[in-house]
Amino acid sequence: MQIPKFLQELISSPEYGDKNSETYKRATRYMNILYPGTVAFDATGRMMRPEYDMTLEQFYKAQHEIETEFESDKSEAEADVLDAYGDYFETIGFNFNIEEYVVSGTPIPVKVLMPGGHVSKRSLETYALNIPDFEIKPKIWIWHSEHGENTCDDCLGNDGTVYENKEDIPDIPVHPNCRCWVEEIELDKNGKKIGSKVYKGQKPETQKVSDMKNILTDKFKNDVMAHEGIRKSPYTDSKGYLTIGIGKNIHKLNDFLKLDIINTNTGTELTEAEKQNIHSKMVSEINNGTFREYDYAHIQISPNQIYNQFNQQLEIAYNELNKKIMNFIDMPISVQQALLDMQFNMGNNRFSERYWPKLFEAIKNKDWETAAKEASERKDVQKARREWTKLMFLNAN
Repeated sequence: MQIPKFLQELISSPEYGDKNSETYKRATRYMNILYPGTVAFDATGRMMRPEYDMTLEQFYKAQHEIETEFESDKSEAEADVLDAYGDYFETIGFNFNIEEYVVSGTPIPVKVLMPGGHVSKRSLETYALNIPDFEIKPKIWIWHSEHGENTCDDCLGNDGTVYENKEDIPDIPVHPNCRCWVEEIELDKNGKKIGSKVYKGQKPETQKVSDMKNILTDKFKNDVMAHEGIRKSPYTDSKGYLTIGIGKNIHKLNDFLKLDIINTNTGTELTEAEKQNIHSKMVSEINNGTFREYDYAHIQISPNQIYNQFNQQLEIAYNELNKKIMNFIDMPISVQQALLDMQFNMGNNRFSERYWPKLFEAIKNKDWETAAKEASERKDVQKARREWTKLMFLNAN
């Protein structure tokens, strides 16, 4: 039988020469387990290879002894880890389970004398522990979320999360009106809490506003693209206005002339004179009801131009809302989405308190049900878009 590596290490250890040492006792115990009554040595002291290593009964006993010995090793290792890191684990809410670190060791091949008299090759299973090098951090950070009716799933999912590295802490606030906060905890050398404070590494208010704007506009982009669609060629919107890209109104000649337009039939860019003629023709056809989009499918703008225009329109709409509606950035994000959609769609003049007095009054009073009712009165958009706007207001309740 091949001598297992761990037993070889024990026998070759300097401590093995001391018969009173733990190393000698451990090696002897394993020798008796693995070579029960079959060990013989030659004149030089080397182990002689027998015809078989053990009987079947001895095989089962050896396996049991190995497992019993390993249970003792586990208990000892678990006690050592908890003695060193138990306080720290309790502070960070970590449940140390020694079983999670048990791995298979190298099987020990043996020749077993079976009851029938023949020798069978079998293996004794061994086990080992793969415990990482734990480290007690001088500081940790814990995320706290408010448990309320309106607390979002993202915030609830972060609640109680412990961060051992500051770089891993997510940006906070998560969204407008977010009430989450992060606790910075100072620990002693044993991992016990000795002090805490609100984590001051959170972003300054100006950065928070910027983050909230990015969250809002990212959400809005997906929504408005679903409503408006993305069109490289001219088309008419629900109000009959000449439009291109993502809801870009080009009914006025000056807006159309600003575009870089390609005639895909020729691969050339339209001159200003050509753009004037085409625009005049399209508007005339719209007025007399003969405009057909596919007649102008070869008149296109590039995707980059579409997205650049859209981002410019979105920036203008966002800035106008901040001017006309007090504390716009502090409103529920679903309300911001609804208002941004109306501002984007109607423009600064048509979306104003003059035309929407009841809606603006409801917004001031945070009466989202009335706001939803008023917003649903939009006559110049499709029903699905009206229902979406209404739902965004109602989601704020």
